[in-house]
Amino acid sequence: MKWANFLHIYQPPDQKKDLINEIVIQSYRPIINILKENPRAKLTLNIAACLSEQLLHYGYKDVIDNIKDLVQKKQIELTESSKFHAFLSLLPESEIERQIKLNHESNKNIFGELYKPRGFHLPELAYHRKIAEIAANLGYQWIILNETSFAGKLFSKIDTTQIYCLKNLPKFKLFFRSRRLSDLIQRGHVWLADNFIKEAKKDILENEYFITAIDGETFGHHRPGLEKFLKNLYESKEIEFTTVSELENFFPATKEIEPVNSSWGSLESEIAAGIPYTQWNYPGNIIHEKQWEFTYLTIDTIEKHKNDPDYEKAREILDKALFSCQYWWAGAVPWWEVEYIEKGAYMLRHAIESLSQAPAEIKEKAKSYYSDIVFTAFDWERSGKAHEDSMAYTKKIRRELGEDEKGVSAVHSKR
Repeated sequence: MKWANFLHIYQPPDQKKDLINEIVIQSYRPIINILKENPRAKLTLNIAACLSEQLLHYGYKDVIDNIKDLVQKKQIELTESSKFHAFLSLLPESEIERQIKLNHESNKNIFGELYKPRGFHLPELAYHRKIAEIAANLGYQWIILNETSFAGKLFSKIDTTQIYCLKNLPKFKLFFRSRRLSDLIQRGHVWLADNFIKEAKKDILENEYFITAIDGETFGHHRPGLEKFLKNLYESKEIEFTTVSELENFFPATKEIEPVNSSWGSLESEIAAGIPYTQWNYPGNIIHEKQWEFTYLTIDTIEKHKNDPDYEKAREILDKALFSCQYWWAGAVPWWEVEYIEKGAYMLRHAIESLSQAPAEIKEKAKSYYSDIVFTAFDWERSGKAHEDSMAYTKKIRRELGEDEKGVSAVHSKR
């Protein structure tokens, strides 16, 4: 039984130094030390370039240097992604390609010749074919998808005696994460390595592989103490550790498929209803509607003013403003945080206002969008609407995942 552990580490642009310090101490350094202490351990790692830059800026060069060392030892493989963790599925193709190229340029500058990513990480595991085609055209060879992208079903049983390929792009590989096994870790449902291995054996046979794909900050930061679980899991003799790219050495790529649009958080009912990106663009959510209208207005305005003397400044602000967090925290499905809603709207407004030649009516429109988004968010906060929506959606998640009121899964195995 082969396990490819995929971790994604990222912090929003302009994250506070004290919080980065906490995460470095609680999560990034412990994960690195676990790998250094166990030469058998392997990891496929996505580090968004905006985080790479922040680590250097705030004085955590040791994290970067240790990642380099582990890449040299072939214990870590690095992947490509979007520099500012933009929600690519809802962006124009030009913005998708720009975010990827920005990420590559920055990480290449930081990691040097060691940065040769074969795989591409979809922010939020949000799949759309246009992203896969762009990634393939740029030379990347694979992506990881959530199980719901396989056939629109939760906990689909993927045939992990083989590797899938993208329809009409047979050289572009598709890997599927085990949602159940990933959730067991990410949601803190398992804390002992032996128990996790028992659960894995319910789904995965000896001649198969499985992929877990979660946020690296889960270990030690989001879940204090869970880094001990990771250490013990890497000490197990019952699992063979591999990177995602190495899976191609053991399993044939034989079947072409057309994946379904979905994300790491997609529910089956929502995919069936044609709303695969609920947490970032929920129908009827006026804040989401205004955010995306504002986003497209800002992109259009900036790109129409390439001759503006302040274009480069505005363009840099826009690149950062596309981070997915502002939309995610605005959904109340179930996540909610006014600070990030305001921050995203402010950055979009600031991008437009930075242009010296943008029409006054466009700048006024930007102010209006900002006010509408922020005032609506505070209305939802004060009235309790955000909390009520969040609680209702949490119940929906538990119902569809087959969990009880405490969040404990009743779905034990796909077999």
